[in-house]
Amino acid sequence: MLKKITVITLALALSACANTDALEENITTLTNKVDALSAQVADLEAQQQSTAADAQAAKAAAEQAAEDAKAANERIDNVVASYKK
Repeated sequence: MLKKITVITLALALSACANTDALEENITTLTNKVDALSAQVADLEAQQQSTAADAQAAKAAAEQAAEDAKAANERIDNVVASYKK
């Protein structure tokens, strides 16, 4: 995306050398778009990190639940074994 913007900017610079006001306006527009895209990328990176942290927490909770279930099953097995005749 950044390469395309650079190529467009260079093409505008070469084709519009006589009209510097329009060129400056185009560069400003492109700069604003790049800034907006950079902000979006930063937001997406933050969301991805948050999602990764949530996934890790869910994994840890699932592992703990599995361990708790295994321990509960062992206790139940021991109780049942003690009541056998």
